[in-house]
Amino acid sequence: MVISQLLPPKMNKHHLRQEMIDILNQELENAINAARQAHDAATHEQSKAETQYDTLGLENSYLAHGLSRRIEELTQSISVLKNWSIKDFDNDEEIYLGALLTLVTQNAQQSVIFLAPCGGGLIINQSKVKVITPQTPLGQALLGREVEDEVTLNPKARYKILNLQ
Repeated sequence: MVISQLLPPKMNKHHLRQEMIDILNQELENAINAARQAHDAATHEQSKAETQYDTLGLENSYLAHGLSRRIEELTQSISVLKNWSIKDFDNDEEIYLGALLTLVTQNAQQSVIFLAPCGGGLIINQSKVKVITPQTPLGQALLGREVEDEVTLNPKARYKILNLQ
């Protein structure tokens, strides 16, 4: 079988970015609602500690604080993605931020990876594309590589780069 028959069709990276923004906006909305609930629970009169072992109010306070940090992270990620200028690549260029790659593992499983500045771990485009960031081991290993290069993270994680968009 010819490798080009295995490659996915060219994808619109601007649509992928918008899908990432939509997912992060939904996560932001959920985090805001959860933080509001945790704050209300922390400040509710029934959460007032009656003994030294009554920590419900304190626990909700910690939860609200953690959620407020998550809200800041999500807001920053959404802003970064909205302002990100995405470049299209040719197969003869080096890989860097914005690359959409098709990788194949040593046991012939293909995956499509989008190297983005944030949003690592998201699965987009109907579960066909996984987002990674340059901070991940795979992201670091891919930077500066080219199509047909092999990347080895460990003996069980070896990838060959088949395509670059």
